[in-house]
Amino acid sequence: MPYTISFVIRKRQQLDSLNELPKEKRPPDLMFWDGTPEELESWLDNVFKKNKDPISNIVIDNVEG
Repeated sequence: MPYTISFVIRKRQQLDSLNELPKEKRPPDLMFWDGTPEELESWLDNVFKKNKDPISNIVIDNVEG
């Protein structure tokens, strides 16, 4: 019984943290409930790597002319 309660608490914490993401970046429900932690982590890595902010790659040259 304690393992079940622990599992439910951890899943609830995961669900709450994923619900803070925008809807287009959240994993599908089937992956969340039936997938492995590795699949979920891989999916989130792919989503955030594809949606990097292009402004963060701008280099400003500090040369006066």
